[in-house]
Amino acid sequence: MSERVRNILKKFYVTELQNEVLNQLVNDTGLQTFSNYARRMLFKETSLFIQFDESQFDELIYSLRRIQNNLRQLSKIAEQSQDSQAYRAMDYSRRLVSNYEKQLTHYYKQKKRKLLSKGA
Repeated sequence: MSERVRNILKKFYVTELQNEVLNQLVNDTGLQTFSNYARRMLFKETSLFIQFDESQFDELIYSLRRIQNNLRQLSKIAEQSQDSQAYRAMDYSRRLVSNYEKQLTHYYKQKKRKLLSKGA
């Protein structure tokens, strides 16, 4: 059996909230274990601390969802008035906004994950 390269174990205590944050950071960086994450973060040439202000992104997503809701209401009104052309236009617009929201969220999460893992 081969010898361990790293043979000294370090332990520390965290709160439940800190544990959740650490688990989220490990997931966001794509590293499989906390040990890998800690090693990468602690032993870099330059220290890196990234704090995300997600408030603007959250506001954008909130606005897109409000637009979707408004379009859904307009399409129901068009359906009730039996205006099929207006109904199709509203429904199509709502699906476009919904698709745009999904793509933005996916892109944002992907960029955040890449940025967090680049510091390593």
